[in-house]
Amino acid sequence: MFKTFNDLADRTFNGEPVTPEEALQLLETSDRDMLDLVAAAARLRREHFGMTVKVNYLVNLKSGLCAEDCGYCSQRLNSGAGILKYSWLTPEQAVEQAQHGIKGGASRVCLVASGRGPSNREVKTVTQTVEALKEQHPGVEVCACLGLLKDGQAETLSDAGVDAYNHNLNTAESNYESICSTHTYQDRVDTVERAKGAGLSPCSGLIVGMRETDEQLVEALFACGSSTRIRYRSTS
Repeated sequence: MFKTFNDLADRTFNGEPVTPEEALQLLETSDRDMLDLVAAAARLRREHFGMTVKVNYLVNLKSGLCAEDCGYCSQRLNSGAGILKYSWLTPEQAVEQAQHGIKGGASRVCLVASGRGPSNREVKTVTQTVEALKEQHPGVEVCACLGLLKDGQAETLSDAGVDAYNHNLNTAESNYESICSTHTYQDRVDTVERAKGAGLSPCSGLIVGMRETDEQLVEALFACGSSTRIRYRSTS
């Protein structure tokens, strides 16, 4: 266990990872000590990212109309949320939308679609969008977030110029059945592995506040770290 937050920051600077027990200790930080924790975390941020901010711009290729029942999502099956619902944008419409973000300073465009996962025909629509976007903006990075991937789809996206794939694990494996019944935690892990195997940089995280325990939160954090720990091609 660490004695001070700065001691823990010094260790991570030297390549020594935080343990699950220490992560639980961090979650027990009192309000009185919270600013010290924030200051130590800021040291790590400045070390790795300086004072820069990377701007991503999201283009929603398809909104709503999803048959999955993920309890946290406004686009889920039988959701009563007042969201826009529309089927796939054409590549021309998607590129037009993306250009608004690029003109505003975004260096990465995230192409997102609701649903369990894309058909091969829908993947082709995404690749056409990516190819047109990169033809007009060669330096832009592209991240895709399309749901569960089937065999070969990650390779198709990579070949078209997609740099990263976003697919969150969402919560701990031990908590997953409480938030979704239409697919499993392992389904999500399999998609992250497919993305990694195709050379895509996996962007994977979680959602906090879905009645998980502190132990489950740590479980999910360490699973995300394990699922994304791989050497990637450069996108700089």
